[in-house]
Amino acid sequence: MFARKKRNAINIISSIAVLAFAVCTAALIIILSTMNGFEQLIVSLYNRFNPDIKIVPVHGKVFEYANYADKLSKLEGVKHVWPVMEDNAAIRNGDYQTVCTVKGVDTNYFDANGLSQLVNDGEPILKSGPYNFMLLGAGIAVKINSSIGGPFSMLSLITPRRGDYNVSDPDAIMDMDIEPSGIVTMDDIINNRYVFVPIDFAQKLFERNNEVSTLEIRLKSGTDEEEVIEKISSVMGKGFKIQNRMSQQASLFKMFKSEKWASFAILTFILMIAAFNALGSLTMLVIEKKSDIKTLVGMGASKATIRNIFFTNGFMISALGTLAGLIIGITLVLLQQHYGLIKMKGAIIDNYPVRLLWSDVALVASTAIGLGLITGIYPAIKGSKNVN
Repeated sequence: MFARKKRNAINIISSIAVLAFAVCTAALIIILSTMNGFEQLIVSLYNRFNPDIKIVPVHGKVFEYANYADKLSKLEGVKHVWPVMEDNAAIRNGDYQTVCTVKGVDTNYFDANGLSQLVNDGEPILKSGPYNFMLLGAGIAVKINSSIGGPFSMLSLITPRRGDYNVSDPDAIMDMDIEPSGIVTMDDIINNRYVFVPIDFAQKLFERNNEVSTLEIRLKSGTDEEEVIEKISSVMGKGFKIQNRMSQQASLFKMFKSEKWASFAILTFILMIAAFNALGSLTMLVIEKKSDIKTLVGMGASKATIRNIFFTNGFMISALGTLAGLIIGITLVLLQQHYGLIKMKGAIIDNYPVRLLWSDVALVASTAIGLGLITGIYPAIKGSKNVN
């Protein structure tokens, strides 16, 4: 492995192969850990926003919840049951206007879900005495040029009224004013889509008396989710769809997995190029060592012995490069994880998120060494053919 060869090119190609294995292995560890970090960050944000269990009607947009709320709240393992009225509307601030999703929730919704920490301008207030307030997604606030407080902060929510109205009829539009109390900053989807209002205000806006679009449920810690879902299904019946967090964001989780394994496939392909470098150096080594092979045969070496020499050499190239890459990659990820070497400016977190999974480390190591073993097969067979 380390002996100086007659042809210096063999040493150079072997060194390049080791370096390529190290770089690709380190890159795989870093990229997979970064993808894990972003996935964990987004999921943690959605875990605050999304309930443990969400109940939606199979047919139609709304349903009456009074008959279900008490039964659900009495189920073992259920901590909170929140009725939610959610629908689309236009939001207007003077000459500025955009479309948003109005989410009507209970007044303690933000405190109970830990979302109050994400209100970075104003206060997480939805109701104060008889007065209603609204929390804006950061993207919506920018689109309509909204400000918190002051004489010109009042906003309008506009939606078509239910019933048979003529388009030109001024009564065909429901227009309600409300003052913003704060701005919520989460991910781009929520920032550019949602505004939050008290549920009674939303029901009046959409003319849905005693009706809701969903029921959101928070579970007590340590509760068996599948067992609770079965109990909820028996309470709600067949006309409702029960969703856990995975099913609520199925497309998001699928996207993260796809991007992660696409990155893994691309870097594995580059790793295959490094393996071809090792194959080239080993093939040249077989040609150079023909006379040494004959000497070893004369001393009693078998085909298996000669074959194992070249096969072991190929394994050592991949193992050395993989070990170096693992050390570099794991060290950089742990440094980023604990000390935040690379910063993120203008984001909801200060440092690039990373998360090291030992299952990823094992996968990368086995892939790299496996490719090294495969590339050692051909030179080993070719070298053993020189044994007469």
